Amino acid sequence: MTLNIRSDEAEALARELARLDGTTVAEAVISALRETIDKRTREESATEAAKRILARRGLGFPAKRNPVPADAYHDLDADEAGNVR
Repeated sequence: MTLNIRSDEAEALARELARLDGTTVAEAVISALRETIDKRTREESATEAAKRILARRGLGFPAKRNPVPADAYHDLDADEAGNVR
């Protein structure tokens, strides 16, 4: 599969990173993507990621949102008769 990004800024940044790292443009892009994914998954909780994604779209969580009670999750594990699935 080929990735084709038509952006002068992206090309310039990729070339600069490749020059700094002494690698090819493709290796620089792969390295940058891996580092970004690793950083986000290590440092960002699921809630933080959700807030960031929602904010990017002009959305967000309600101000006085209550967390789902822990016992609600147990309801998902059993049918109406209480039989565990």
